[in-house]
Amino acid sequence: MRHRMWALILALLSSAGCSLVAPDEEGGSAGTADVSAPASAQTASSPTEVPSQPDNVADAALAFIQALDAEQRTAAAYAFDDPARANWSNLPAGRLGFKRNGVRIGDLNAAQTEAMHRFLAMALSPAGYATVIGIVGAEDELAQAPQARRLQWSADNYWLAFFGEPARSASWAWQFGGHHLAVNVTVADGRSYMSPSFLGVEPAAYESGGSVIAPLAAQSEAGLALVNALDAATRATAVVRTRSRDLVTGAGQDGVIPALEGARVGAWSVDQQRQLLDVVALWTGLLPEASAQDRLAEVQAALADTYFAWYGAIDGKAEFYYRIQGPALIIEFSVEGNLGSDGGHYHSIYRDPTNEYGRHAGVSLRQAE
Repeated sequence: MRHRMWALILALLSSAGCSLVAPDEEGGSAGTADVSAPASAQTASSPTEVPSQPDNVADAALAFIQALDAEQRTAAAYAFDDPARANWSNLPAGRLGFKRNGVRIGDLNAAQTEAMHRFLAMALSPAGYATVIGIVGAEDELAQAPQARRLQWSADNYWLAFFGEPARSASWAWQFGGHHLAVNVTVADGRSYMSPSFLGVEPAAYESGGSVIAPLAAQSEAGLALVNALDAATRATAVVRTRSRDLVTGAGQDGVIPALEGARVGAWSVDQQRQLLDVVALWTGLLPEASAQDRLAEVQAALADTYFAWYGAIDGKAEFYYRIQGPALIIEFSVEGNLGSDGGHYHSIYRDPTNEYGRHAGVSLRQAE
């Protein structure tokens, strides 16, 4: 039943033209759908009372928490400053040596699952919600593999946790993650901050509801378009010859600041800088519009000291890696293995090293600590 819900939501997003659908052969991009409340995605379960539609993210979080039973509520709730906030991973549940934070979505009933989707849809932008749903949906593809039971590949194995009590006038945080996903968001003074957050997917593209779902296709294609838009001299500076095997600042690497590499964006043309900001916006745009715009403005203000590094092929036919790094920004995107191998496999990380886990999000947040 639960997996039918994910499939139905994916179909609804696809038919509405959400950006997680792979671009057509002519390179056209779809619009973004309004997925503020996926009420039509309820499972065919026994009738259960569904929480009323909240009108803000704090109320949506509380509606979900109130839908839980006592044991689940205990599992989902942490103190705002609990060090468990740093407890996340992109590895599947079968390869972890620790217990993930929060309540497991596979243990939710229909009404609780509905409340969870309402919260995620309100806490993220439409594009952000679609991306998260697409990543979780890919687990149903992996679940068909022979090693799925050992690695615990399953769309049920994602967890949602809250740090502090959600309220409009207080600082609080939430975490949603599992295999290939770790979204860490702090809400303070009405603004959402998203660092660190890991987005990955395998397979990179799959079919659902008659559409091809490719949650990170835009990040892949935008990076390729950017490196190919650079003039020869700038590209020669941007291309690096060596890189680590995986992400430099991925899970377990809090506080790591890589050495600056590649081309300094401050020396680029206005058009090239604008194109780089379009790439950055694919991550900042996971948040609701106002928070996303505030964050992108901060990134733009620091472009003079931002660097772009590229490793690998620029024709989109083999593995590649790119990093965008500034004083308060690290974005890494990595193709794990050759494109097309086993359906493709992407890893990415977004960090603001000056504001990890929202620790410097504002006066109200510092007071909460």
